[in-house]
This record gives sequence, structure tokens and C-alpha cells, in this order.
Amino acid sequence: MTTPLMYCGHSANAIKEDGSPVCAICVGLVEGANKVVPGGEQPDLTNRMAKCIYCNSQVQSNLNLPFFKFKPAYSHDWFYCGCRGWD
Repeated sequence: MTTPLMYCGHSANAIKEDGSPVCAICVGLVEGANKVVPGGEQPDLTNRMAKCIYCNSQVQSNLNLPFFKFKPAYSHDWFYCGCRGWD
């Protein structure tokens, strides 16, 4: 199952108590962290690359990447590859 994109630009990375998706990075800080972009408006990531925000490693953009953020105004999206650990 593909992780939904939230209006904040991140893939949903947590769920609320009621089971609905949320962006834990932006909740309480950015409007749209609680709202899913409708299925028909999900971005076409074909031929887009995502770059790690720390080491610049690149992979094919995918909503299931860790901490993925869709950056339509840029030539690439962002994600975290784990290069600095997971704790």
C-alpha cells in the first residue's frame, strides 16, 4: 500500500488515535499536516529523484521513502536514507 501524501508535502509518517494518517514532522506547525491530498491529486513521481537531506544520495522518488517530502518546485524531492542513524 502506498503511503498517502499530506498537504504539508510529506508522506504520512504516523497515524492519529482515530487511525487517520498524519505527518508527525509538521503536525501543530504546518497547516495541512492532518489532511491527505486526494487520490486523484497524488503526484506523478515518474522520472523524479529524491535526494537525502544529509548525504545527497539519490534514489527514485517514492511516497514510501522514509521522511519523504514532495518538492514540486525543485528538480528533486527530499527523503532521509538513514546515513546518520535511526535513533
